[in-house]
Amino acid sequence: MGPYYRATSQGTGAFFETFYQHPILMLVLVVAAVGAGVFVWRRKDPSDS
Repeated sequence: MGPYYRATSQGTGAFFETFYQHPILMLVLVVAAVGAGVFVWRRKDPSDS
């Protein structure tokens, strides 16, 4: 257990621990964030109006 456990709740620590155990989840999270960003960016396209 790293030092970050001192300043976080147990639930937050478990959340980060999940990413250490399953690094592929971080990739999935990044892809989802990029996808959501592209979705929002395309909706704000001024050429549609």
